[in-house]
Amino acid sequence: MIFRSRRRRNDSEVTEDPALDETAAAAEDAEVDDSSASDSVDSVDSVDKENATPTLAELDAQEWRDLGPYDVADVDTDSLEDELEAGRRIDLGSLVLAAGDGAELRLQVDEASQQVVSAMLMRGDSALEVGAFAAPRSGGLWAEIRDELVQAAHEAGGSADLVAGPFGVELRRLLPVRSPDGQEGYQPSRMWVAEGPRWMLRGIVYGQAALEDGLDGAVAGFLEAFRMIVVRRGDEAMAPGDLLPLSLPENATPADVPDESGEA
Repeated sequence: MIFRSRRRRNDSEVTEDPALDETAAAAEDAEVDDSSASDSVDSVDSVDKENATPTLAELDAQEWRDLGPYDVADVDTDSLEDELEAGRRIDLGSLVLAAGDGAELRLQVDEASQQVVSAMLMRGDSALEVGAFAAPRSGGLWAEIRDELVQAAHEAGGSADLVAGPFGVELRRLLPVRSPDGQEGYQPSRMWVAEGPRWMLRGIVYGQAALEDGLDGAVAGFLEAFRMIVVRRGDEAMAPGDLLPLSLPENATPADVPDESGEA
């Protein structure tokens, strides 16, 4: 700031007016108070904006796949083949999974068609079920169907909430279930959805991991496994919502495939 000097008058010409001094002091105090109040309001507004919960539309508008899951066009084909040959990945056709440490892969097969309909990674008392679906080029399939899933959960006597998750909008449900011995209870789950070019990848977390709010602990391993998935959509014309076909891996053993009881 530049200050301009002013010629001082003769001391005899200078008069002091206490009233003016008090008025000036009061004005300065008022300016300080106004400035403090303004700074306080700006600070509160800033905190409110930082802590504000994003809307579903805002979550949908963001890009969530920078760290995976990936479309096959996003990865180096030669490197992917090398990982498959080395056993570091598992080829299920439309999905290529990472061979996670300590996780058991179980495949659910439709008895009539002998088609694999879902893949489940088991770790301890938690599990991650994954499946991919055809989606429109414009995207937005998840935004279209999630309200129906929420409504269906309530109609079944359970509960459902849409919250912010690692891939945008996450669906958390508590659904009534009946065990094989007839006991009734509730099954918690967390549903992650990632949308890519003409596909939608769904992951459902069950067990202890579904009870955790954050992304640490039992959730962390499943989150990493979901991020590492590579989706092969293919060029076939499919209706939005159709399940992308899965296939048995070449080295599949009977332990990988559920028995006739349908347990996965």
